[in-house]
Amino acid sequence: MHVYKHAYGAQLFSTITISHDSSASPETSMGSEAPDPAVAASVPLVRLNHVSFQCTSVEKSVDFYRRVLGFELIKRPESLNFNGAWLYKYGMGIHLLQRGDDADGCSIPTRPLPAINPMGNHVSFQCSDMAVMKARLRAMDREFVVRKVWDGETVVDQLFFHDPDGNMIEVCNCENLPVIPLIVASTSGLPELLPPAMQTNVHG
Repeated sequence: MHVYKHAYGAQLFSTITISHDSSASPETSMGSEAPDPAVAASVPLVRLNHVSFQCTSVEKSVDFYRRVLGFELIKRPESLNFNGAWLYKYGMGIHLLQRGDDADGCSIPTRPLPAINPMGNHVSFQCSDMAVMKARLRAMDREFVVRKVWDGETVVDQLFFHDPDGNMIEVCNCENLPVIPLIVASTSGLPELLPPAMQTNVHG
């Protein structure tokens, strides 16, 4: 069964919420001092390393990530003495863990797959040819949802579908969108959004 839904003209937007309790001291609500953009830029993170999922069947999930998304099985560390699998491709890993194999023996019951909801939590993969990926999903009889988002003249295509355990996967060409920071440090010590008129000047 295929589900092809199109949402043309969906406006791209970002929402940033900053919680502030006026009754709390700056130390308890925001830390001992205001965020420093220069310090934030120096955080020694490099890239996404892996995502981890619990599986009702490691074998079925391995088959999905290999056949549908092209991941390759790699060796797991010897200390991991429970049922699972590691896969790697595109500079990132997928770590799969068999449900019920954790230390307390708690087994999570299998549930029917939910409806595909692009607004739900998901993992997104950048794609260089969306037409090829769409044809691949059709050939494999995978149910998926098609969406588009746009910002000005820039259009992004998205495909959403589930893995065997209902985890949401997105494939997109989101790198078409420029990365434009919106938060700057204000004189009050709290981060604030730039006014729309100033947002085009963020990069200088």
